[in-house]
Amino acid sequence: MVVKVRVLESNECIELEVKEISVREILSKLGLTLSEHIVLKNGEVITEDDVVEDGSEIVIFTVKSGG
Repeated sequence: MVVKVRVLESNECIELEVKEISVREILSKLGLTLSEHIVLKNGEVITEDDVVEDGSEIVIFTVKSGG
């Protein structure tokens, strides 16, 4: 069972061998924080409590602001 994760900032693609995993757990495994990233599952924004199932494709965008 595989969940595909793509981190756009680093252009990194990772495959996690799990049946299901929460967004919070994915970010933790990658050393990322929710406050600095937006997570999409199959093209839709999801929250840190959402569960990602086998076969899902996740894209992680880094949120940046400046002044």
